[in-house]
Amino acid sequence: MTHGSEIARRESLAAGLSAAERDRVRQALSDALAPNTRRAYLGHWDAFRAWAEGQGYASAPAAPETVAAHLAAIAGTAGASTLKVRRAAIRAAHRAAGLPDPTASELVRRALSGLVKRTSRPVSQAAPLTATALAAIRATACLRRTGGQLRRRRETADTARRRGRADIALCGVMRDALLRREEAAALTWADIAWEDDGSGRLTIRRSNTDPEASGTVQYLGPPTMQDLATLKPPDSRPGDSVFSISGSQVSRRIAAAARAAGLGNGFSGHSPRVGMAQDLAAAGVGLPELMQAGRWSTSAMPALYVRAQSAGRGAVAKYHADSADSSSGMSEVAR
Repeated sequence: MTHGSEIARRESLAAGLSAAERDRVRQALSDALAPNTRRAYLGHWDAFRAWAEGQGYASAPAAPETVAAHLAAIAGTAGASTLKVRRAAIRAAHRAAGLPDPTASELVRRALSGLVKRTSRPVSQAAPLTATALAAIRATACLRRTGGQLRRRRETADTARRRGRADIALCGVMRDALLRREEAAALTWADIAWEDDGSGRLTIRRSNTDPEASGTVQYLGPPTMQDLATLKPPDSRPGDSVFSISGSQVSRRIAAAARAAGLGNGFSGHSPRVGMAQDLAAAGVGLPELMQAGRWSTSAMPALYVRAQSAGRGAVAKYHADSADSSSGMSEVAR
């Protein structure tokens, strides 16, 4: 490529919106996003915009070549998830402003695929908080603990009982509704309804998978509703927080409850979601129903969580089960 053609190419790529129009793109992106997603997407968009304009390229509307070059430029320090979110933020900004989506091009798709393969690492899955693990937490959560913020002092029996009841209800609610930790932290008593049969309904009013805030209603089993009834203060108001903790505290509480129950490390705010997914798969729930229960938009993550359970129902497992049944039948005939 000659020097003149390179200049022409850069001028073509740089021909974009005015500064005021680019600010309107950012505002449109902000208005289109759910609260939990807004900060992350805006940060990614601002990073792309600064890089593009620093290179002399238009950020809005961006050319596919600009997006591909940007992803390649950050791949040395960014992981696969960062690359994907960066691409998603660029796409969301363009769509929110009614601009052509540069990330839909074959060039960007191929570039991202290659970069992800190069940067991907094995996924570290949270330890599953299964029904068995929840039973262990139920049996130990109200026992008095020592250490942590207590500075080696032991909890009083009343403190341990109140904390333990909250931990049990938190784990049960997050399992039944397959909640993400930020969704659990945002719950108020107005989001929970008691039904005549002892079960409950939990309304997730907004989440990062529901940008339109249309809301989702999830089922809570009778044991979980009993735990919530024990936890609910007599003078609580509909707008009061159920657990009164942040998303990061949700993870710490679950991890501490699991350690106290002798379950070891590796538990986090994602553990109830993984554990219920595995329990549902073991009970014979198929991937489409599982995706609906967990509000997954693609099958990749739930399939990863339940791969062991799926293998147990696969062709080879059925073959061995049929062989065992045949052998058992022949033994009965021989007798």
